[in-house]
Amino acid sequence: MHAAVIDDDAGILDLIEQILREEGIDTKRYHQGEDFLPHLDKYDFDIIISDLVLPGISGLDLLDELKARGKDIPVVIITGYASLDSAINAVNRGAFYYIKKPFNIEEIRFVIHRLRQRQDTMKEMEALKNQVKLLQAELGKEKGEDVQNFVPLSPLSLLQGNNDVAKALSAIEYLGRLKSGGIISEKEFGEYKGKILKRIV
Repeated sequence: MHAAVIDDDAGILDLIEQILREEGIDTKRYHQGEDFLPHLDKYDFDIIISDLVLPGISGLDLLDELKARGKDIPVVIITGYASLDSAINAVNRGAFYYIKKPFNIEEIRFVIHRLRQRQDTMKEMEALKNQVKLLQAELGKEKGEDVQNFVPLSPLSLLQGNNDVAKALSAIEYLGRLKSGGIISEKEFGEYKGKILKRIV
């Protein structure tokens, strides 16, 4: 696996790089987004970990740039200026996860665990998609008819349709952590959760 870490704090870069290497992940580090972007097409990154506030383009700008380039790379946003609005904004713009500074080692390890689970799931879905194609071809041979225009429903298409749901669940999960930490009340949790759910219902 390959990771890009973007932060203007050398100490944070050192810490994250050490954790990732212990997890067997090759890491490239950058002090700002402008240094990273030229390497976006050069390397196949499996994950990007970026500070929210950077010199030049921000972590949110980076999310927009990835989307504009059609890059589906999980992005973890880390920040020392955490707020509920910034967390929801990051998730809505495509962030894979959102971590508040100061963070601990286990939070980074948890994100890597989730990333590996995601990769395993996508591999399984791709394998199922290929099996559907093979079955479709066999069906065409047996019946002696053209089934090229027949597109069966596959698990992969269901996953693609649930992108907004996944984002909403991530946002609600983060809200739960804020509530557990006493940052927001039970009432505020319910109100924000309701707002998020209304967006996908």
